[in-house]
Amino acid sequence: MFVKTVSTIARFSLLLVPLVALAGVNCGGGDGGAAGSTGSAGNGSAGTAGTSAGAGTMGSAGTTGAAGSTAAKDCTVVSPTAADMTILDFETVTAGSAQATFGGYLMGMQYGGGTYIYPNAATAADQMGLSNSFDGMNWHITGLVKDYSGFGIYLTSKTDASMFGGLSFDIKGTFTAVGTGTAPAATATMTIVDSAHEVDSTHTSDARMTCGTCAPANGSEYDGTCAQASKAIPMTGASVTQTVAWNDLTGGKRPPSFTGESPNPMILTALAAWALPWNGTGSAQYMVDITIDNIKFTAK
Repeated sequence: MFVKTVSTIARFSLLLVPLVALAGVNCGGGDGGAAGSTGSAGNGSAGTAGTSAGAGTMGSAGTTGAAGSTAAKDCTVVSPTAADMTILDFETVTAGSAQATFGGYLMGMQYGGGTYIYPNAATAADQMGLSNSFDGMNWHITGLVKDYSGFGIYLTSKTDASMFGGLSFDIKGTFTAVGTGTAPAATATMTIVDSAHEVDSTHTSDARMTCGTCAPANGSEYDGTCAQASKAIPMTGASVTQTVAWNDLTGGKRPPSFTGESPNPMILTALAAWALPWNGTGSAQYMVDITIDNIKFTAK
């Protein structure tokens, strides 16, 4: 189901927050991520694999699961300023970095965040999946899609971005078939995660802590009653500026009967996620070559 896709993406992005925090403490806030976590110890349980959705001709993507953090979360809301309109232009990322970051790293105190990809070929057991580079002063993502895959931008803290009207970014991408298979249309499903549509900590499948307030109607985070809003983003071989207002993303759901909602920019818990097409077992593998640049907030 699509809701499982979104919750696994959110789980992955939120896990990255303590990793970047520790990297900032030990290394002066470098661009690369580092292993470890801050705060109280506790090992998260393994994430659950995403499932496919049947919307249109493109299968929704999820993750293959990432470890969920059982450490307590500080859900204090922080806000960017007008000076933070440019989120990432990738002009100053250190050569060879595996991740680009922005803002601060203190949860509940500072606005900030960074990039992620999944599955990461560099850490995958079979060394297959997605890779990224920032050496061209942009975000260049390449690799093999053979499972639920995607990329996104996590937030260090729960964020009120309501002073802005949405997001814009430059994107181009091509999908190439592997072997005798057929590559899907070059499209990514974009979501923006807010706490109103994110499952609450009581109902997570792996005991991970969230800032979500959505209590699933049937007691399971995958029952489809808590779902983030989304929008399909097409790609071509030429870079195109995509401008996405908060209310351009639709389809958010939460009990008892709220449907078709857009994300609430006053309570964001992940800035953006782009899921690549995958229909589950039996899907044809394909290669991707995607470039993103100039990620910004837009004026109201």
